[in-house]
Amino acid sequence: MRARGWGGAAVAVVVFVLAPVLAGTAPSRALAGPELEEGVGAEDYGRAGVAIHQTLKALAHAFLDGDAGALGEAFDPDLPAGALRGWRREADGEAAGGVRFERWVPAEDPFATDRGGGEGAVAFLAAWRQVYSGVDEALFKLHLVDQLRRDGTVRSRVRFEVVGDARDGRRLVERGILEVEWSAGSPARRIRGLRLAWGQSASGPGDSFADVAHERGLDFQGTEDPRYIPPSGVLKHQVIRHAVGGAATGDADGDGRDDVFLTRGTDPRLYLNRGDGAFRDATLEAGLGGMDHATAAVFADLDGDGDQDLYVASFYGPDHLFRNEGGARFVDCTADSGLRDVEATAVLAALDADGDGRLDLYLGRYLDARTRTPESIFYTRNGEPNVLFRNLGGMRFEDVSAASGADDVGLTLGVACADYDRDGDQDIYLANDFGRNVLLRNRGDGRFEDVALESGTLAVSAGMSASWGDLDGDGWLDLYVGSIRSNQRWFSQDVNIRGYIMRFLESDRRARMQPLFLDLRKHLGEDWDEIGDQSLAGNLLLRNLGDGSFEDVSDRAGARPQGWFWSCGLFDHDLDGDLDILAADGWITGESTEDL
Repeated sequence: MRARGWGGAAVAVVVFVLAPVLAGTAPSRALAGPELEEGVGAEDYGRAGVAIHQTLKALAHAFLDGDAGALGEAFDPDLPAGALRGWRREADGEAAGGVRFERWVPAEDPFATDRGGGEGAVAFLAAWRQVYSGVDEALFKLHLVDQLRRDGTVRSRVRFEVVGDARDGRRLVERGILEVEWSAGSPARRIRGLRLAWGQSASGPGDSFADVAHERGLDFQGTEDPRYIPPSGVLKHQVIRHAVGGAATGDADGDGRDDVFLTRGTDPRLYLNRGDGAFRDATLEAGLGGMDHATAAVFADLDGDGDQDLYVASFYGPDHLFRNEGGARFVDCTADSGLRDVEATAVLAALDADGDGRLDLYLGRYLDARTRTPESIFYTRNGEPNVLFRNLGGMRFEDVSAASGADDVGLTLGVACADYDRDGDQDIYLANDFGRNVLLRNRGDGRFEDVALESGTLAVSAGMSASWGDLDGDGWLDLYVGSIRSNQRWFSQDVNIRGYIMRFLESDRRARMQPLFLDLRKHLGEDWDEIGDQSLAGNLLLRNLGDGSFEDVSDRAGARPQGWFWSCGLFDHDLDGDLDILAADGWITGESTEDL
């Protein structure tokens, strides 16, 4: 878990200034391993991981509090000479807005390691802590286990992240990977060797964004649908009850300014832009009141009359199609539209799928959490089929989901539409939770085929969102995908995943799960059992090579931070002419110290 101070929030917004780094250097992605010496098993691996976790948790709290004595307790009292090596910072450029970057370089000389503890290491860590006037978050997490030996000692990598206020008044974020040797012993594990693998710092004035929603009239707060709050017991898959927040922007009243529609568990709201930087709630006068569990919405001119119509999806309950009569006056025309009742919709998009000049509707769906759960926490394909409604004109639609090949059954949370191959039609990328992502290439006639495997855009992850944009300025659309990077990456190394899969194969669920495992092997090949190398690996930055294929540059570009990333978007944050990435990160913080 994260060590928190100064009231650190559970949700953060991360901005990546990416222009100079797509071809730069950053940590390379490592394979999961680990190497287990003869006689060492999965149970030994699990016990060692939990013990190391406890030491790192204490180390994070000691760093947060600036407690030098507690820092020393993390180190083996019998440290070998030369076992600990520090690092120094070197300037690595500056971006617009006063953001400075530093890269960390390993020090040549080892710490002094007198008997009785790592005094030199403690002094070094204490000096690092003194850079900060206050620390909001200090995090040390077991990233990967490289080797577990018969004598109980462990070689591993540890991820760290520190966020706070530097003594010079700037906001400072530091992150990196340490190579750590651990002593044997239970329940405590102690550091007996430490050196830097890579590290980086970013600092700035910390004033790029300010929360002005309330003073601008956007007095909106998310709510859950009261029907599904425990102890109701209605939902088998409880986590989805939190996923009711959505937003859509469009010129609802035709005044040339973008308005905002926001969803929640009850009563979504429409806010009209007043033109002076503020908004007013116009939900009821617009005819948009009385909807429950709205999860997503999209503004689009669906009838071709020049104003923005509105489609609102509800996870449980009827969807609504509203025709804009002008001046933000909406009429519900769902009943005569030909749209069928669709539930479990998580995300929406409007696109011209068949090239006829009319905007069609694509609905990314999850699963019915009242009756089902994901078949597997690492890989599942038991979602509700996605839906493509073809626009016939006059606010009439027909369901062409199956005929188009766009009816993917992943647990879709993100839909991004763009002409990535520049052939003149719209393609669709799907970020799927608990499974593999999908790239639906448009064949030019409104039919789609999944080319994720051959294009290099396949990812087995907890996909949450996706955005297209030319991040390297070469004229081709690149792809950024928001996903989950586990705080305890070691948990999904192959020694754990293999045991998890074998328990499936040995259970009475084997026959039912066989199609799923065949799909997994088809997409991951002979190394399908090493799914842990991809699962929970985090965000993806995929560079379009211009030949229909993509290159994964996530680590090289420094665009794969730790965290639970929901939405992502591309915009020129620092006004330097290229696109940066905005990613929303956060989760509900519970009491468990073993959370992933």
